[in-house]
Amino acid sequence: METNGINIFYTGIAYGTYPEGDGRTGYHKVQKEGLPIQKVRREFSYLLGESRGAGKIQIYYVLLPEYRKKAFFTGQPKSWKPERARQLLEEAGQKAVLAHDCSEQIWAVELDKQFSQIPVELMAALLYRQRPFDKICITLSADGGEYELGQVIELISPYLSRTRQVFFKGDENPAYEMLEDYLYEQFGILTAWTDMPPVKIPWLDMEGKGMDPHIGKTSGFHQKHINRLETLKFLDTAVKNGYNTKVN
Repeated sequence: METNGINIFYTGIAYGTYPEGDGRTGYHKVQKEGLPIQKVRREFSYLLGESRGAGKIQIYYVLLPEYRKKAFFTGQPKSWKPERARQLLEEAGQKAVLAHDCSEQIWAVELDKQFSQIPVELMAALLYRQRPFDKICITLSADGGEYELGQVIELISPYLSRTRQVFFKGDENPAYEMLEDYLYEQFGILTAWTDMPPVKIPWLDMEGKGMDPHIGKTSGFHQKHINRLETLKFLDTAVKNGYNTKVN
């Protein structure tokens, strides 16, 4: 199987912190040099369909300190002006592309309420962590169409030779029928509909509903729920809890 790789650049927030060096020194350093890009030492493996094969994800990132400096007289924290914060983050993203060949850039939920497009490789890494499994539940979005269906097939293909059962959850649409036909014709796998994904099997959820933590926390009730929000949470945790290396 062919081995590939992808570099991802992640932008998040370091809550309760000031620029390194604390106080005005750290603030002026960031103003002059920009935010420091770091690298998560650990790489994350994934599997995709035959066209992409096995691969590893390398994560680079910046974390914007929540505060820029302390007020001179009161010592109270002063927050970044929104336009300056965005400028710093965008400049770091440009540097990550040029210096580290980051082909995908993702912003934390707090910085991008619309949710960045999630690379299929990152969702594949979450699915890879659920191995081994011989059953899976799938939810397709109503407007995902053939592109989303292609992504789902890429995500599940490496596991279909060992899959005994596929469950569907969601509102019926033509994409489910196409996926049902593909699974039966290519692998002899039967599908079934469910109102509640079995808790012990992976749930690959491509639907947009419930992604926003302020609208509906569906992810908290299923430990193997793989959707865009859970993928962002995984990425944020990997950055903040991993063994990291400074690269500039």
